[in-house]
Amino acid sequence: MQPVELKSEPLERQSAAPLRESAAWFGIAALSLFFLATSLYISAHRLFWFDELFTVMYAGLPNWRLVSDALAHADNQTPVSYYLLMFPVDRFFGNIHIAARLPSALAMTAGLIIIFDCVRRLTDGLGGLIAVAFLTCSFLPYYGYEARSYGIYFMLGALSLWLWLHTRADRKVPAALFGLTLLVAMLVQYYAVLLIVPYALWEALRWRPWQRPSLKLIAGAVGLGAAVLLLLGQIRGAAGHNATFWAKPSPYALQQAYSEFFPSGLFLLALVIVWIVVARTDGASRTVLPMAPPEHVGWLFLTIPLAGFVVAELVTKAFVPRYFIGLLPGTALAFSSMLWRYFSKDQRVRLGIVALLASFGVYEQLQTVRNPELADPYHLQSQTHQILGMEAGLHKDGKQYILCANSMLFLDAFYYSRTPDQYAFVVVSPEQSETGTTRLLAALARYYPLHLWTIEDLRKHARESALVEPRADLLDAIRKAGIRTIIQGDRPLQTVYFEE
Repeated sequence: MQPVELKSEPLERQSAAPLRESAAWFGIAALSLFFLATSLYISAHRLFWFDELFTVMYAGLPNWRLVSDALAHADNQTPVSYYLLMFPVDRFFGNIHIAARLPSALAMTAGLIIIFDCVRRLTDGLGGLIAVAFLTCSFLPYYGYEARSYGIYFMLGALSLWLWLHTRADRKVPAALFGLTLLVAMLVQYYAVLLIVPYALWEALRWRPWQRPSLKLIAGAVGLGAAVLLLLGQIRGAAGHNATFWAKPSPYALQQAYSEFFPSGLFLLALVIVWIVVARTDGASRTVLPMAPPEHVGWLFLTIPLAGFVVAELVTKAFVPRYFIGLLPGTALAFSSMLWRYFSKDQRVRLGIVALLASFGVYEQLQTVRNPELADPYHLQSQTHQILGMEAGLHKDGKQYILCANSMLFLDAFYYSRTPDQYAFVVVSPEQSETGTTRLLAALARYYPLHLWTIEDLRKHARESALVEPRADLLDAIRKAGIRTIIQGDRPLQTVYFEE
């Protein structure tokens, strides 16, 4: 028995006037160009932070074998193939900010256009714009100016959805392209393996005895299996560090994940509902169209974090919302398709919704354009500028070494300082040396002159050292070691001098 044919024509789609379709294409061009341009502007005006520094520093190693070796000694959750993708970018442009983030900006923009076309074919141009506006209100724009793999992961998730919905289910070439898309997606992010979940669920919910899986589902499974084989060595290496990963799965983390996908989601939903009530004043009863297969598949994308939670509990022990960014394409399609079913004959409602969502997304992006430091999740940019500004004063006080207790601040200061050799990261105990971020630094220290100090190293250079932004446990350990601490209170960041 052949699988159910998923590709379908739009629900009672009315022939749209050429002007209306042209306006929709103008709208997507304007939105996509706006987010591309602003992403590049933000990229050029914010510092790299901890995770991004690993991208540029790994990509800057002489060859891929060194990258693979470095990743084998750390619990980095990004496949080596992503860093190989960044190799030519580093070689051609160098590790300048805008170049390292350019692949993410381009991929995010391409993903928006793919989703627009995917939804437009099922509803109309306005429906495609609603889906894109919906995405601009998610956490997606942030990953358009990050030198990490998530923008590319999103684009490939959008492409897989387009291929699933808009190509023949019984043809081998579309199936092969679908499988190749999932293979490449997993090569840039391990958790892209979960992209197959909504498609597999769709077929499972409609399975009948003796019905074989579709060619696309088989090709997708083969593609993911091939990716696993290609990455098997790194997967095995990462498995040894799972127990100490910083973001463990928990029911609370699962609940919070959905909020992180759409940080202002509840607020926007309230505004949308209010607009629907205000805009629909005729009170006429309307027939609601049934949910079509594409929308059904789109809503099933909401199960990706649930599947990720199970995988994290049983295997990876790592649960971070950004790992499930593949949820966004299907959710955007389903949201827009639902509005089409209810309001296909009430353009005013849908025009108001697209205006509301697009305005909010543009406003949020402009806020970051005005102040790129708003995009800093850990306030590292301001602290990095502060510690770099303190260097001259510390040197005048006879301090040759600047110590950091925060691994993220240490790496940022090391990377941007003109005298990086003066920085050291202080490890309090053997237990701390086994934490994820310390192992990441230790892996990089094999190829870059990163200084990881113990308390004994500090004792040898106490008088020539200054500790910036100390943690309480580190200060306690230093005092227990018999080293006297002197708090300096007149600097941008709390600073500690030492006397034996």
